[in-house]
Amino acid sequence: MQAKPLTDTEFGHFQRFIFEAAGITLGTAKKALVSGRLAKRVHARQLASYADYFALLQRGDDPLEVQTAIDLLTTNETYFFREPRHFELLREAALAHRGPAPFRVWSAASSSGEEAYSIA
Repeated sequence: MQAKPLTDTEFGHFQRFIFEAAGITLGTAKKALVSGRLAKRVHARQLASYADYFALLQRGDDPLEVQTAIDLLTTNETYFFREPRHFELLREAALAHRGPAPFRVWSAASSSGEEAYSIA
C-alpha cells in the first residue's frame, strides 16, 4: 500500500511532535526529509496516510514506535566527519586560497570535542 503524499497539515503535526519530543525545530525545507524518513514506517504499519501514522504515535500505546519515529527524525551521529563531502569542499577551498603564511584554522566547539583533532 502506497501512502498518500505528506500534506502541509501532516507535516505541521510532525514538526510539533519532534519539537515536543526532542526540542528540534524542522523548517519547511525539511518536509521531503520527514516524508522520506517516515514513508517506510507508514508502509510497514500498513497505514493509508501520514495522518494515520501520526494518530498511532499520539495514542501512545506503542512507545517503541514513538521512539522509532524520533530516531528517524533526528540525526543520531555526532562524529565530526559525518558528511565527508563537506570536508572535501573545505579542503579544496582552503588550498585554493592558501598563501605563503602559516595556515590557521579555528574550530568552534560542537558536540563532544573531537573537532580540533579531526582537523589536524
